[in-house]
Amino acid sequence: MTNRQAVKSFKKSSVPGVVITQFVDDIPNGCSTPDFEQKPVTLTLQQGKNAIFRAVVKGVPTPDVKWTRMQGGMDDPAKYETFFDNVTNEFILQINKVTAEDSDLYRCLAVNEYGEASCSAGLRILQELKKELQEFRKLLRKRAPAPKPKPVDKEAVWQLLLHADRRDYEKICMKYGIVDFRGMLRKLQEIRKDAESEQGELVHSVKNFQHIRVNKEGKATFSLEMDLKNSNSKVYLLKDGERVRYGTGDEYRKHCLRQIGKRYHFIVNDVQPEDAGVYQVRVEDVPIFSTELDAESIPVRFEQPLSDVHCPEEEDAVFECVLRTPCYDAVWLHRTHLLNASEKHQIAVTPDGMNHQLIIKNVVPSDSGMYTLDTGLCSSNAWLIVERGGVGGSAIRSAGSPYGKDSGSAGARAGVGGVGRLGGDERELHGEEGVLLDVRVLKGEPAELSCTVSKDDVTGTWFKDGLKLTSMDGVFFEKEGLVHKLIINEVEDIHAGKYRFEGGDIKTEASIFVEDPPKVDRVLLKNLTSVPTVAKAGEKVKIKIPFEGRLPVRATWLKDRMELADDTRIRVDKTETCTMLSISSSERKDCGDYKVRLKNDSGVLEINLKLVVIDKPQAPAGPIKIVESSANDITIQWKPPKDDGGKPLQSYIVERQQVGKNDWETLGETPRSCTTFTTNKVEQDMSYYFRVRAVNAEGTSDALESDEVKAVSKASPGAPDPPEIVSASRDSITISWKAPRKTGSSRIVGYIVQKRKKGTTTWLPVNNVPTADKKLKMTNLKKGLQYEFRVAAVNAAGIGDASEPSLPVFARDSMKSPGQVQDLKVSSSDSTSVTLTWKRPEANDGSDVKSYDVEMRSSNNPNWTKCNSLPIEVTAYTVKGLQAKEIYFLRVRALNDSGPGEAAELEACIEAAPPVVPPRLLIDDTVKSFLVIKAGNTIRVNIPFEASPDPVVTWLKDGLPLPNRATVNTEDGTTQLLIGAAEFPDSGIYTVELQNGLGKRETFSFQVQVTDIPQPPGPIQLEENVPNTVTVTWEPSASEKWENNLYYTVLKRESQKGLWQLVGDLIYTNKFTFTKLIPGRDYYFRVVAKNSLGASGPSDTVQPWKIRKPKAEFQVKQPKYRGVNQNQPPRFLVPLKPHVVTTGSECRMSCAVGGHPPPKITWYKDSRDLSNDPNYFCTNNFGVCSLVVLGVTKQDVGEYKVRLGLANFGVCIITAEGEQLCQLGMNELESKFQQRESKIPS
Repeated sequence: MTNRQAVKSFKKSSVPGVVITQFVDDIPNGCSTPDFEQKPVTLTLQQGKNAIFRAVVKGVPTPDVKWTRMQGGMDDPAKYETFFDNVTNEFILQINKVTAEDSDLYRCLAVNEYGEASCSAGLRILQELKKELQEFRKLLRKRAPAPKPKPVDKEAVWQLLLHADRRDYEKICMKYGIVDFRGMLRKLQEIRKDAESEQGELVHSVKNFQHIRVNKEGKATFSLEMDLKNSNSKVYLLKDGERVRYGTGDEYRKHCLRQIGKRYHFIVNDVQPEDAGVYQVRVEDVPIFSTELDAESIPVRFEQPLSDVHCPEEEDAVFECVLRTPCYDAVWLHRTHLLNASEKHQIAVTPDGMNHQLIIKNVVPSDSGMYTLDTGLCSSNAWLIVERGGVGGSAIRSAGSPYGKDSGSAGARAGVGGVGRLGGDERELHGEEGVLLDVRVLKGEPAELSCTVSKDDVTGTWFKDGLKLTSMDGVFFEKEGLVHKLIINEVEDIHAGKYRFEGGDIKTEASIFVEDPPKVDRVLLKNLTSVPTVAKAGEKVKIKIPFEGRLPVRATWLKDRMELADDTRIRVDKTETCTMLSISSSERKDCGDYKVRLKNDSGVLEINLKLVVIDKPQAPAGPIKIVESSANDITIQWKPPKDDGGKPLQSYIVERQQVGKNDWETLGETPRSCTTFTTNKVEQDMSYYFRVRAVNAEGTSDALESDEVKAVSKASPGAPDPPEIVSASRDSITISWKAPRKTGSSRIVGYIVQKRKKGTTTWLPVNNVPTADKKLKMTNLKKGLQYEFRVAAVNAAGIGDASEPSLPVFARDSMKSPGQVQDLKVSSSDSTSVTLTWKRPEANDGSDVKSYDVEMRSSNNPNWTKCNSLPIEVTAYTVKGLQAKEIYFLRVRALNDSGPGEAAELEACIEAAPPVVPPRLLIDDTVKSFLVIKAGNTIRVNIPFEASPDPVVTWLKDGLPLPNRATVNTEDGTTQLLIGAAEFPDSGIYTVELQNGLGKRETFSFQVQVTDIPQPPGPIQLEENVPNTVTVTWEPSASEKWENNLYYTVLKRESQKGLWQLVGDLIYTNKFTFTKLIPGRDYYFRVVAKNSLGASGPSDTVQPWKIRKPKAEFQVKQPKYRGVNQNQPPRFLVPLKPHVVTTGSECRMSCAVGGHPPPKITWYKDSRDLSNDPNYFCTNNFGVCSLVVLGVTKQDVGEYKVRLGLANFGVCIITAEGEQLCQLGMNELESKFQQRESKIPS
């Protein structure tokens, strides 16, 4: 229909990518233009395969379907086959044994008298990589051989075969080494019977299995329909025989179960190569369904996908991406064309197969467009945007640009290529003479195609998708000198396609690509980005963003660069026209910057918005410090709250409670800038509690409470820490110290320093007047003596307690101080402590080190605090009592006789304290309450648990501590009991107990029975206590001493080489009586001891047991001969039956008769004797009488009778038509026999 002239209008199809052209203005009722219900899809195949395109069309009258390709013809019927499938209503194009030349765009056209519908699909052919890459891959295989697959239990293989499709039997057998295919089928039939009986106890029905599938996003799913008899039955998921935990709620888990009615959907998220294996669904302990996830079906995922590249003309463009798993056979494509390595396109792959790179040398405008890296199961694509210089220093974006800036649209735009409207060189804008350039334009924007001819009198003709254009909505044709133009004022989807210009000797083609990136209303976008969304804590938050753009549009919500996933509070919904974020109960942690990313094939739109959740402030930061306490007033101090709730603080409320009373009294308020408060509402020697609350516009925070504070008269200060030696010489010694932690009831005014010679008890004052400094240089010392010093603080109450003595120091010129410690680092840390390790200073850096000091300070405190109270002689120390989520600075000094050396310093960040979780034992069906262990085997019991912080784990045996042979290992939420070689005394009841610091306790007990294959019973004795019986007694097995469940089995045989037969089982005594003896036979007996592990060796009788057979006389009486009864009347043994036959077939009627002498047989039809009729064949074989009718006709219809001497008649009715059956019961037959018996002649 390419010669059709009247193109009236375009219609929009419900299927994206389909263009409908209507030929007439009015379409009669009941008729319609063609349309596609299913359009063909783009294929990517290897060379030599068959490509099959399928399309389903509709329209009244039924349209004709035609297939074409953009480049080249389809005249070879052996290569291109087109046909219609009546079953699926599909129009099919099959291309046999595709080659690289078949890579093209194929078009399907459906036409009837009212219009036509058209769509396109691409065919891409994958070629093999270069020989160098193949050799490199072989080298990689030699260097890093693929790991052997994890061995699978044989039982799991049979379960896999049990639920597999019969078409997959051969593949599974080859994979797991099953060579006897027939034997496999027989065994599989037996297993299926056993499985059905086991499943029948727990489930009503199991059906509609769907084996595991993996989508491009890396999510594996499999499902089944199962009707449980007991809804409380537990459903387990196992991988390679090991149970895996799965989630059933909305939270994100690696393994999930979604149950809809009786349908069970199992999901494995973010599939990795280690997830490959056999998955099995069990109800209790009964296998229900098994399926296998092959490593080959796991898609290659992108760690860092391709990103768009902007590149100036004639420079090099580089595309790079990083995979999560290696891939060596990925291919690069430009639009739909396969790229091979060349000077123009340089392709590189790192040796690990993870990093892929494409370099495009000296890019030109025709290089722009979408580039794709295809790994086979998934792909990543990005745009190359070639920028060319324009007028006034601006840039013109080349064809293929996916984005551009536009102040009139809120969405990302596609740049217009081909002919531009920005001026500049005319030849550059219109392209070469006689050549059209592809154009990529935004929907709703203008577009233009132009072609320059050589002569002015040339008449040009424009075609779209092979159809001549004469008139079309929004399309205009212009001619300016030698330039012919096709102009579209506002581009719509119907304008996309391939355009051709013909004029004179020129024939050229180009395509218009219509881009429709996501767009959002400008006013809404401005409000979202400029005005934060504010909500109160606990309220519902809904942010709805409607959008437009070509479907499908993928909407992604991100917070702090992390994609939001659905959970119990947060939900992300998306439709074809909008996306919405819903938070059921907002919290302060929901505050932050959010990003909404809308993406389709035409571009990406990112929207940044901010969410603010306001709440009452947190409690003030503690602890509450007592600045000063006396009999008349108390001064307290606190810190502002870490979170003000999103609103500025207004004030603090201070309250007081007297110890022993329940009421709190409000003392007053302070402004938000003041964090101290002094009260005089106290009584001497009374104790109080204080608490402080922060206030903002949303409410009052929780309270920060103090410890008990007592109002007492002024108290002297406490003892400072031991002073430190700063320097020492023969003339002087300088010491320093820190203020005491307890300053008393008033401020400190100074310090008193005392000294003594080492080894003496008398302290002498160094200064009589308190010194305000915390450092003092002392002279008047005797050279060579060793001194100790101590310090006491002084306040208004007097001199306080003295400190502990300092380290002894010699009054002599000091040796060289030790150097800096080496390799200081944090070896481990948790939420409350940090462990430091270091190495000694170098040997030539100072004299020998005697000890070390460790000091610390927090990030908001400039003062250093000594951590160790005693000298540290090792090169490791653990600093405890730290606060979670705080930053600390730590330093270490080496000490010798000359004093401390240079400090080595580092910074440490303390981890956040984990939430408190009470200890709980995770006991499931994998943990047994009763274990039977064979002696000599290992006792290994793993008990999983959860608790935070880590609890104290205690194991007991029979209520007592474990023996020394038992070892316990607790780590990563599992505690293990291990006993190397089990012995009989190891039997007993074992108990595991968890207990945390809050006193929470949980226990679990289980029993262990150590046993072994029993030893044989002792000798056997046989006695005849009762006539014609034998009593078997034996000595008990030695295993009865340690085996509680021991029993015996007795066997017998009747000859020395006969087979043993079981005569007694489950015998718990040492005696058995056998009664079924036959006199005269020899009997041998055997006794075996048994338990749950097996049977012992036998204990046999040496001599046979025999009961003498008494001899009895007997007489033989000859039976009398009885002659044949001559008086048996004729009778029917088997009567005749009705017959229904078809015309032309054979009919055989039979009956059985008896009587003596044998009766005479006569057949009748409708009272006519058939004995002499040649058309009927009569036989009598030993009382079985038969009448054969050969070639039944309509004349044979009637009643047939047989006569037995003087007996009754049997009647059979036959019809030759074969359409109706005469129903004549046996009672009616008997009545007819009696009625007609008198009429038959003798």
